[in-house]
Amino acid sequence: MAATVVLNVHSRKAGALRDRVGELLARHGVEIEAVEATERNEELGACVARAVERGASSVIVGGGDGSMRAAVAALAHRTTIMGVLPLGTGNSFAATLGIGDDLEKAIATIAAGRVAAIDVGVVNDRYFANFATIGLPAELALAASAPLKRVFGSLAYVLGGIVPGLRHRSFGADICSDGDRHLNLRTHHIVVASGRTYGKMPLAPEAHATDGLLTLFTSDGVSRADLVRTYAAFAVGAQTQLPDAHVLSAKTIEVRAMPAQPVNVDGEAAGTTPAHFRIAERALRAFVPPEFFSDAA
Repeated sequence: MAATVVLNVHSRKAGALRDRVGELLARHGVEIEAVEATERNEELGACVARAVERGASSVIVGGGDGSMRAAVAALAHRTTIMGVLPLGTGNSFAATLGIGDDLEKAIATIAAGRVAAIDVGVVNDRYFANFATIGLPAELALAASAPLKRVFGSLAYVLGGIVPGLRHRSFGADICSDGDRHLNLRTHHIVVASGRTYGKMPLAPEAHATDGLLTLFTSDGVSRADLVRTYAAFAVGAQTQLPDAHVLSAKTIEVRAMPAQPVNVDGEAAGTTPAHFRIAERALRAFVPPEFFSDAA
């Protein structure tokens, strides 16, 4: 059966490529049933859900991480296969799948037809595609406005985060994993991933989207110098080597913060703590490139 394509035309690249995506897919031998354009992630999720109900064998989603979150919520635990076109700013979910920012590779991946059943995360009964953040990184994601991202790309997170970074105060966090108390600390940030990457880098060396586990990263350095050091380490993928880093893996994680902190999933606001996380193992079928399987070994 032919694929349905759903594009978020407000994502950084989708608007410019709207008229070319169908042509590019057809050139690679992918039969297209319909191309739908949306302007909000909620609309995109509804379009994907309707395609699933129509019996679509695959739905190809073009947009950023927020678009992928909306699509995953509609596709989790269904037989419909998800194709990913990385047309946003961060494209972290595409990086977890081994596609990255490369549109040509994404289309070739869909055309090749390799499928993996991957894990997705759930926080407070809300699905997310790749990662959730608590505290400062949740504020930074919201500070990087859509217009800023369209103009400056990934640099928007740096520009938009200057004021929140200076104003943010550390918070107390009580973290339980798989029902046992594990960590009690003060921090500025907590990241929980169901996939492999946070930004462009692995959150932890062993993390993978088929390991059946959530991965949590935090650190208890709370000075401004500690913050600069931590985010510099994230930029080169060295955050787990920091002396104040804490990394754990579990099927369920509970985070309580004092005071309550914002929660963000795949770049979108998702309420505040307390946050109850669980892993939905192999809940999503997606097209992946060959290296996805070798990375899982």
